[in-house]
Parts: sequence; C-alpha cells; structure tokens
Amino acid sequence: MILGGVLAYTAIDLKKALAYSTLMALGTLTFLLGIGHHAAMVAFVSFLIAHSLYKASLFMLAGAIDHSAGTKDLGQLGGLKKTMPKTFLLMVIAALSLAGLPPAFGFIAKELVFEAALASDMALVLMALIMASLGVAVAIILVVKPFLGSDKSLPQTPHEASLPMLAGPGVLLSISLLFGLWPGLVDFGLVQAAVQAVTTETKVFYLSIWHGFNAVLLAAKQRTLSESIGPEAGYFKFMDYIVWLAKKQTSIIQNGRLGIYMIVIVLAVVLPVGYTLLTQYGLPALPDSSPINFYEIMMVAMLAASTLFAVITQARFSSIISLGAMGYSVALIFVHFSAPDLGITQVLVETLTVLLLVLVLVKVPGFSRYSSRFEVIRDAIVAILMGGLMTLLVLAALNVQWAPPISDYFIENSYELGKGRNIVNVILVDFRALDTLGEIFVLAIAALGVYSMMRLRKSTS
Repeated sequence: MILGGVLAYTAIDLKKALAYSTLMALGTLTFLLGIGHHAAMVAFVSFLIAHSLYKASLFMLAGAIDHSAGTKDLGQLGGLKKTMPKTFLLMVIAALSLAGLPPAFGFIAKELVFEAALASDMALVLMALIMASLGVAVAIILVVKPFLGSDKSLPQTPHEASLPMLAGPGVLLSISLLFGLWPGLVDFGLVQAAVQAVTTETKVFYLSIWHGFNAVLLAAKQRTLSESIGPEAGYFKFMDYIVWLAKKQTSIIQNGRLGIYMIVIVLAVVLPVGYTLLTQYGLPALPDSSPINFYEIMMVAMLAASTLFAVITQARFSSIISLGAMGYSVALIFVHFSAPDLGITQVLVETLTVLLLVLVLVKVPGFSRYSSRFEVIRDAIVAILMGGLMTLLVLAALNVQWAPPISDYFIENSYELGKGRNIVNVILVDFRALDTLGEIFVLAIAALGVYSMMRLRKSTS
C-alpha cells in the first residue's frame, strides 16, 4: 500500500502513476482484509466501489490527454486547462475522489478506512494516514502537472477530447458524485449484501456523508499521532527550536554586559582571521635579526610583569602605577629602536593618563571581585588569543612584501617636499595631514563632550 503510493508520487509517466496508485489501492484492500472485522469489510467493499469509479475514469482521462497532447510524460505536460477545460473538470472530480474529499464517494470510503483502523490499533491508523496522505499527493500531481502552470512545448497542438472519449469518465464520475451525496443508494443493495456474503455478522449499517462529530471526522487520534511524528509536528518543533535558539543567543550575546560584548567582538575577529591565516598562509616564521641583548630581555620582562600585576592587583593605586610602568616600558622600546618621537609621545600620553586616573579613582569606591574563577580564566584565554593573533599578523606582515616599501619615498622626499628632517613629523603634518586633521577633530569633539557633561553636572547640582 505505502510502496505503491511512493512509486505513484515519484512516477513521471501519467499512466504509470495511475498504475502505481492502483497498486496502492490493492494494498489498501488487502490491508482491510487483514484487519478482518465487520467495519473493515464495510470499508473494503466501499473502497472497492469508490476506487473502481475514479480509477477507471482517471485511466480514460489519461488516454484523452495522451491522444490530445501527444505525450503522457508529466515533465512535458502543462497548461492544458486552457485547451481542455472539460477534461480538466472531470480530472478534478476524479482527483477529489482519489484524495478522499467530499462530495465524491471516495470521501466516504476513506472515512470508513480510518474507522476500521481506529477500531483496531494505532499502528494501523498511522499506515492509513500515510496511505491517505500519499493519495492526496498523487491527486494533486494529476491535476497540477498536466493542466496548470505554464504552457509547455508539446509534440502536437493540444485540443479538447471528443464527447465519446469524455462520456465514459463522465458517467462514472457522475455515479461517484451521486453515491457521495446519497450513499443510501448503494449501502443496502450492494455494500451490505457483499459484506454479509463474506462475514458471519448481520449488523445493519448505514453509509452517510455526515456521521456527526466523531473521531473519524475530527481525526482526533490521527491528529494526535500527526502532531507527535508527522510533518506538521516537525514544522512546529523546528519553529520552537528557532525561538529557543534566538532566546539562547540573545541571553548570551545581548545580555547587557560589556564584557560579553567584548568577548564576542574579539572572538568574531580571532576565529575567522586566525583560521584563514593558519590555513592559507601557515604559521609565520620569526624574522632574521641580530642576537637579543640582556637589556632587551629586561625591557620585555618589565613590560610583561607590569601588565600581569595590573591585572591581578586589588589596589587602585598599585594598578595605576603598574599601568604607568607598562606604558613607560613601551616608550623605552620605542627609544631603543630609533623612534624617539614615538617614545616622547608615549611618555607624555602615559604621564597624562596616570594623572587623570589618580584624580578619577580617588572619587570611586575600591575594587571588588565580580568575576568568578571560570570568567577570569575565560577572559584570560580570549585575551591571549587576541594578543597571539596580533603577534602572528605582525610576523606575517614582516615576512610578506607584495609591493615596494613606501619608506624609501618618505626618506627621499621628506626634506625636499616637506622641508623637514624629522621624517615622522613630516609624514604626520604633510603627507598624512588629513589623517592628523581627523584625529584633531576627534579629540576636539571628545573635549566638547567632556566639557558639556561638566557643565551639566554643575547646572544640576
């Protein structure tokens, strides 16, 4: 039953799809015979009648389509509704019965199949549900692919089928509609006689298109089963997962904590850039240099020690002093490697920063430990990753030269064009004057902001 439905759904030949749907119907009949009780026998006879009416019509309509369009390939058919409206109407009625929709007699037959399964076992209800779903899918294909959509290039110009070709399916589908609207025409004279011939029970039953609000019509059990394992259940579970994932992501990334924001920003840089660097370039090699002197090691050691002490100390003034020592160590490195201008700038900035920090921290409460041990370790790992990435990028930049260096240009033209022998100053004032002007504007705007807040504080106080 299920295999026939799957094969019918995947078939590309119109008549082959109908043949496989017949296999599905034969499996359904065997399925009902296997259930065996009285309700199953009623469903068996009713389904056999409904199937004979719509399936014979479908085969004759498929022949009319093949005769008119010159092909029965579902991949080539399309847009026949315009040229074959009568055939389209009959195909819709037959598809309604195949799908088990009212007012065709196939609706009553499918309802009886579910009623027989409900009286047996929930596993059988699942099988009946799969069969019904495949029947709907095949019915949709039979209507949509040949008749709807855009016009296709067909082997011959399509035309409406002749009246004799449509008379057979027209009569059969009229009977199906008649039995669907007045099932009493068929239950006593045919269905009950056939059921009593194969069973020993003499129950009297009445076929009806409306059985009230029962379990079959409302599909209470089927719906419960569908909600737990069906495609609709999968859709809602997927939507619930998206909502859960959004809440988790928001609680982690947008939790109002600046530290988390910094970690996310840093990792968003470290992970893709680091992965690209290591996979596309490889681990950068250390540049060739002269032997490292003892005092150079001491400068780096002082820089590292002051940085570490600034991180772990709990005293405010000790942290300020260690930050100042770290800045002066950087200035010392600049001076040692022939950059006195940068060294002087670094000393001035560090001196001003230390003074400002001393003035500010006098007014604030003492340090408190808000981070757990896990958070401290996490922050340390993130910081090491960022520092390591920057180090690797600098080493990679030193080892890669895609174009001639611009330093030669500055050396040659700083005096002639900028009238200055201090190359760094000439670069900042002349060659990169707009950059320096932009930095001045940034500092000026920051100063205006500070001044405005000070004035606001005075006015409110």
